[in-house]
Amino acid sequence: MKSIRVTQIQKYIIWLVILLLTVFSRFYLLTNKPLHFDEGINGWFVLQMKINGFYKYDPTNYHGPLYFYLVRAFTAIWGHSIEVLRSVPAVFSVASVMLFSFYLIRSRAVRWSMMLFLFFSPAFLFYGRSGIHEMSFVFFQLLFALGMLRWSEKFDGTSLALLLTGVVGMATLKETFAITLASWVVGLFFAGPTMIRQYFNWGKIKAAWSKRLTYLVVMLLISFVLLFTGFLRNWMGLFDFIKAFLPWMKTGVGETGHNKEFLYWVKVLAEAEPLVLFGVGMAFVGLFTKDARLRMVSAFSLFQLFVYSWIPYKTVWCILSLVWGFYFVLAIYAEKILARRDWQGYLFGSIILVGTLGSIRSDWRSVYAQPLDLNHPYIYVNSTYEMKDLQNLILQVAKDHPNLLTESVQIGMKEQWPFPWVYRSFKTHWDVCADRAVPDAWLYYCDTAGEANVESQLKEPFMKIRIMLRQQREISVVYLKKSLFGELYTGAFQVVGPAKEKE
Repeated sequence: MKSIRVTQIQKYIIWLVILLLTVFSRFYLLTNKPLHFDEGINGWFVLQMKINGFYKYDPTNYHGPLYFYLVRAFTAIWGHSIEVLRSVPAVFSVASVMLFSFYLIRSRAVRWSMMLFLFFSPAFLFYGRSGIHEMSFVFFQLLFALGMLRWSEKFDGTSLALLLTGVVGMATLKETFAITLASWVVGLFFAGPTMIRQYFNWGKIKAAWSKRLTYLVVMLLISFVLLFTGFLRNWMGLFDFIKAFLPWMKTGVGETGHNKEFLYWVKVLAEAEPLVLFGVGMAFVGLFTKDARLRMVSAFSLFQLFVYSWIPYKTVWCILSLVWGFYFVLAIYAEKILARRDWQGYLFGSIILVGTLGSIRSDWRSVYAQPLDLNHPYIYVNSTYEMKDLQNLILQVAKDHPNLLTESVQIGMKEQWPFPWVYRSFKTHWDVCADRAVPDAWLYYCDTAGEANVESQLKEPFMKIRIMLRQQREISVVYLKKSLFGELYTGAFQVVGPAKEKE
């Protein structure tokens, strides 16, 4: 009896160590990456929720309300900061890894393999530290996937609870949940008629149903209604949920600034997540195996990859929805092959080891290096370190001189995100500098076309800085009042304005 208790204690210690390592990996250096403009947009939406009292769902925004309410809850406790913006996805990233520490499916090999893959996955690590919807969305995708796999093993209420919670969670976060569900339908088709009858056996569903599941369904439906109606203050939100699919599909196939070629995802995986490419190859083999579960997961993963490749509109963070399916494929193979301890097992294990080392290298480049490798494919149209340093300097000066918050600044560029959130406490004018320059401001952000307008308004010396604020965008011009920043800014600048100092 004593030895059993010691074994249980050891299990709890191992579980706790894994949890602490996962938390550390997701929260350490959380502000290392410069702010992405989408993070600033999400932060701005949360600020509007504070003002309006709820989030008004917009069918053209393509993002559900759950993430915004979660961030709003975090900011209500810890305030508005980049760390808080990124803490919500970081929590979901930790939860995604630890999800596989519970006995939701029988195979211990699959569970431990998935924990390993997701812990080191560059996509799960990078986007688990980015203040956008993807990580929370993928967490519910994983819940749904576990429900699908568990139902093939055990016809119980837990399987149904995972499926129901997964689908409602996905629906409250991103419209792309429709692609996920359609891909599972394809997966079931490949699993075969026996598996299909098993999944839609009403007798087994009825036997597994319970009062607790009924309560869960009621709670999920109520949550769905409350979230999309702004807690009953915007009933049109429910209709907008349906309407959202039309503009979403139009954007997906239309000509936008984010259109990429068909093989874009394969190219990204080759550089950022090589282990997943091995999973893609194994998934093709998996389509023809006798294991219905492996055929289902392989077909699901490949079809989802095909759909995302076919859609011209591609933003790199969608990679997070693609990688975990192929990790499942590899985990199922690990269960079959590694136990054999023959040359195939050693070869498979060697490839997994080399692929994991590639993932660790990708993790370092995109998450922990200082500065980060901004050429990493996951770092896409992101703010630059020059912007980050300048932004921090401006915020520090404003903190040291609180009276500046009552004086004008002008954010006069055509692309103004993430500044509405970053400079939320400033008295900001948003006129484009090329159209109008605000007089007597102490700070100007402008496109190069607005230089003449601004310089004609200056009444004292300003420091003129040419800087790239965001990747793959043109050079911008920032004007800092020299009397405030002259001793603080150490980069290259030109002094402009009247009473220009003699060189």
